[in-house]
Amino acid sequence: MTAPPIVQLKATGKRFGAGPPVLEAINLEVERGEFISLIGPSGCGKSTLLRLIAGLTPPTAGEIIVDGMTPANAREEVFFVFQDSNLLPWRRVAANVELPLMLRRDLTLKRRERVKAMLELVGLGDAAEKYPWQLSGGMKMRVSIARALSVAPHILLLDEPFGALDEMTRDHLNEDLLGIRARDPFTAFFVTHSVAEAVFLSTRVVVLSANPGRVHRVITVPFPYPRPPELRETPEFLQLLAETSRELRAVRH
Repeated sequence: MTAPPIVQLKATGKRFGAGPPVLEAINLEVERGEFISLIGPSGCGKSTLLRLIAGLTPPTAGEIIVDGMTPANAREEVFFVFQDSNLLPWRRVAANVELPLMLRRDLTLKRRERVKAMLELVGLGDAAEKYPWQLSGGMKMRVSIARALSVAPHILLLDEPFGALDEMTRDHLNEDLLGIRARDPFTAFFVTHSVAEAVFLSTRVVVLSANPGRVHRVITVPFPYPRPPELRETPEFLQLLAETSRELRAVRH
């Protein structure tokens, strides 16, 4: 039998109070292990959609099923990574990564072993005793991702995590993120304003229109993993990039 989707959105809508709908009639099924990027104009509800999946705010229409549960009951399956790394400045790197494990009351030895493994996974094994102020922006985001992965989430929600970084650093972190995911698998929902980033990372790119946010088009990305940096230079990548960019321009007018 085919495994059920890990996330299902069925005619999902959201409005805040008496305001206009932010999202309307969102229908999407996501298989376990997919990497879904959400792109669209500002105000189309990309971040709100992540918050709905995370159970941080309830839908006002339709239904959301996360790993067979309501989003509120599936919170232990999900971890959120924001654009700001949100590291506690008075805690060292290892202590920041350890925090969700402490809140979960894991045993101390188990926590330390997991923290060490996650820092090695993101290439920061030598930075465990540093403070956040001693790290570059890219290193801070790696710590944030290590902290998220420490609890082995089935679903990782990433809200423009690399948006504030320069293009070269962003490209490197895209490659690192796919490498991390290959070694410690998760299903990803990734909000970005970069079409190139969305195409490079994703199994599918969801283009949202605005006012209210609706699914305009879902674009399948055919490139197999692993994806080397050179993929960005191939005619096939550039063609799909152009097609996706056209769809994004269509919803901006």
